[in-house]
Amino acid sequence: GAPGVINGLTCGAGMPYRLSDIAIKYGIPYYPIVSSGRAFNALWRRAYSKAPELLGGVVYEDPWRAGGHNGLSNTENPLHPEDPFPRVLELRRVMRQYGLDETPIIMAGGVWALEDWQDWIGNPDLGPIAFQFGTRPLLTKESPIPEAWKRRLLTLKKGDVYLNRFSPTGFYSSAVNNSFMHDLRGRSERQVAYSPEATAELDASYGVGARKREVFVSSTDRQHIAGWEAAGFTEALRTPDDTLVFVTPDSAREILADQTNCMGCLSACKFSNWMQREPYTNGQKADPRSFCIQKTLQTIAHAPNDEHADDVVDHNLMFGGTNAWRFGTDPFYANGFVPTVGQLVERILTGR
Repeated sequence: GAPGVINGLTCGAGMPYRLSDIAIKYGIPYYPIVSSGRAFNALWRRAYSKAPELLGGVVYEDPWRAGGHNGLSNTENPLHPEDPFPRVLELRRVMRQYGLDETPIIMAGGVWALEDWQDWIGNPDLGPIAFQFGTRPLLTKESPIPEAWKRRLLTLKKGDVYLNRFSPTGFYSSAVNNSFMHDLRGRSERQVAYSPEATAELDASYGVGARKREVFVSSTDRQHIAGWEAAGFTEALRTPDDTLVFVTPDSAREILADQTNCMGCLSACKFSNWMQREPYTNGQKADPRSFCIQKTLQTIAHAPNDEHADDVVDHNLMFGGTNAWRFGTDPFYANGFVPTVGQLVERILTGR
């Protein structure tokens, strides 16, 4: 529907095997996003070897530094970021096995200034290298994010953006540690194991819901529950892991309403247990420790520019790369300066 307008295809968030098929169909380059040489190797062997001439470049998205959903594997520790250089070097080694010596690698995630990457540029071991700026363009005149989001970027401190696994996609994601994230952490922290029948460890009776259906928790957790209820967290919601999480009545109503109003935006959703194929459910309980991602992303993207805007930004998912705190320390943004895209590009070309 857009002949001559599309210059290339890119896709991440998983293993985009079909990307090369789409590129072949329309005769345009493709730029897969990977987070390791191992991932690219699997993609090449299964699919991309059919279209080597259309492979325009490979985006290495650092799973610890990029904003949004990241490709951390089960063998990688989210709390211990790895140096990207040896990982990209391994990616190039894999690519060279397939004759892709001159295919550019595009470094994404944690890229702020080109002067930070001097050892990469022109390095023969890495080969052709380019850099993707994902965070800095957020804070430009033309950026469509709300003004309250832009103001918040200028106040971030180091460590204010962190990896979490609350997303209904099941992926780790990188977001600003605001009240929205505090609430999600609180749900998981106010969590106890339960059983429908008494066991040696779960021997204390507790009534769940309006009908006070009896379940059993540990004696120690029964004391924790009493404390949470005294603080207003009186509603117990079941999780797929046979645990109860405790939230306020208002929060419980919002969670249940969001689950009921699911629009099926994901092929499989932890929060609502939706699945696109029959039987249209993954067979698991909906997980109240997660959230409706479509609702929160739509809400923050369209936050009104009024007196409530800052609250809207603080109470919704605010994706960001881990380097977003540098807005507050980079002299380019002193006194709240917000550049145009043109001014930003000029700044980037200076290396700073």
